[in-house]
Amino acid sequence: MARYLKISSIFLFIGVIVLGFITYEILSSNQKPHVNMTILGTKYTSHFFDEKTKINLFWKINNGKIHFALESPGQGWVGIGFNPKGPVMNGADIFMGFVKDGKTYINEEYANTPYSHEPIVQAGGKDCILSYKGKSISNGTILTFTRNLKSCGLHDKTIENKKMTVMLAYSDGKNFTKYHGPNHNEVQINFFGKNKNHKSYMITSHLTSYQIGLIAWALLFILVGIIGLASSFVEKNINHTEYIKKDNTGWLPFFLIMLLSGGEIACAIWLIVELYTNSVNSMIGLTTGFNFILMALIVLFYRKFYIDDEVIAQDINDEIPW
Repeated sequence: MARYLKISSIFLFIGVIVLGFITYEILSSNQKPHVNMTILGTKYTSHFFDEKTKINLFWKINNGKIHFALESPGQGWVGIGFNPKGPVMNGADIFMGFVKDGKTYINEEYANTPYSHEPIVQAGGKDCILSYKGKSISNGTILTFTRNLKSCGLHDKTIENKKMTVMLAYSDGKNFTKYHGPNHNEVQINFFGKNKNHKSYMITSHLTSYQIGLIAWALLFILVGIIGLASSFVEKNINHTEYIKKDNTGWLPFFLIMLLSGGEIACAIWLIVELYTNSVNSMIGLTTGFNFILMALIVLFYRKFYIDDEVIAQDINDEIPW
């Protein structure tokens, strides 16, 4: 038993050390970078970075007008939409543009259905873009435009001094009909006040692949260590020299394990849905965490109530911390 506890403790210790190291590295490299507020010759006063789409949004307000600049990591169109009434993007006032062969194309669009949009003039409104510029760069696209704060016609949304629902999206297609795929997000912004960048605090999207791999291994080591220590605790009063069969465990352990198994299946389905719907990383991380926890509990209770003590003793003699 002492050797079993030692092995489990080593697993737990290694996992905690690795997780602590990678956490320190992430926090150290996550310093707020300097942001150049001058875009295509115009100096902006406010900035918002969206973690999911990697779009930089700049703006400034003066003389009843608002000037926007969008920096996108894509080589096609980049767009911003305001206050959809729902569902999805239905009713949104959308500005989108792209640069092709050195020429900038921009449209104001109206989301006439939850999943489609058309030029606002075709929907009976008026194009409210006062001026615009664009530029293709090596790592993306820049689009700037100016509009009035107040609505200029049907379907055009007034920029108000309160939080507005803002849609950000981009595509690699150089036309107004190319689908954005997973490259979209919806955030809340008050263009007259200070705003916090939209980011995930569970699994941040800027982690490198090796950081994600180290985190996964660290969590696995921690999980093995916890299971080993917990197993040692629940088995501490058992005489391992005897052969004790566990035939009369009753219905409660069976019901508990079946309940946990049902939860595990539900979490697995949930994880698949999140992956196929391009959910945010925090939700995928949360679902994966629930899967690990439920799996560990199932193994723990199954071993406690259904594995004979002689088998457990053999596991310990083999120095396998399960």
